[in-house]
Amino acid sequence: MPESEVTLLTQNAWGGAPGWAPRRERLARAIADLSPDVVGLQEIHAEASVASGEGESQAHELARLAGDYAASFLPGRVTADGHSEGVALLIKRSVPVLETVACKLSRDEHDLLDGPHQRVALRAAVRVGDSVLDAVVTHLSLSKRARARTLVELGAFASNERERGAVLMGDFNATPDEAGFQTLAEDGWVDAWAHTSSDRGGTWPSPAPFRRIDYVWVRRGGRDGGGWDIRECTRTAVSGSDHVGVLVRLRRSS
Repeated sequence: MPESEVTLLTQNAWGGAPGWAPRRERLARAIADLSPDVVGLQEIHAEASVASGEGESQAHELARLAGDYAASFLPGRVTADGHSEGVALLIKRSVPVLETVACKLSRDEHDLLDGPHQRVALRAAVRVGDSVLDAVVTHLSLSKRARARTLVELGAFASNERERGAVLMGDFNATPDEAGFQTLAEDGWVDAWAHTSSDRGGTWPSPAPFRRIDYVWVRRGGRDGGGWDIRECTRTAVSGSDHVGVLVRLRRSS
């Protein structure tokens, strides 16, 4: 099997904050400049008209402005008037998408930090050369108990076909020492930043990032030592959000 490379970016777009129009331009410009194959976005908003097939989510706006991207938006929280917030994937039009699958994570209505906000995950199987990679984006709860529970669910959701390999990315609202991450590590997932750097790698807040809460976790897949190798993991000073992005480059080895 020839070696194949793919670049992925996770970015919280801060879509509900003021000043979306000028921030949208800066975010789209940054995506275009970085030119990742797959972008996982969080805090993406959409008006009620999007559900009826009219209008655009913020992800569709970014895809249009960045150029050469197709957008898939998955609402999580939906208000009474139909306004929604959720996650999205932007995928280069040159990258074949085999399937896209949505998942609702469990919600504890008695947990004040978890109950009001439905959390979701979106998975796309993309073909990279002769290989297939499952790319999953999510945005986890503010509740530590909910994160521990849903990390188990995410691991199962991402494990569509284990030989493919997979990437789980997003705003996890948790620092690296949180016990729930052990579940991923025990199942063969690798924290891309910790794998490539000894720096603390803060991602929030963007003006002076001291907390690392945005992640790209990689499951290599493959057999006999093959699979996806983490070649690079960097933080991106993306203007237009309160979060720093995380960019990862993977290479498939035979």
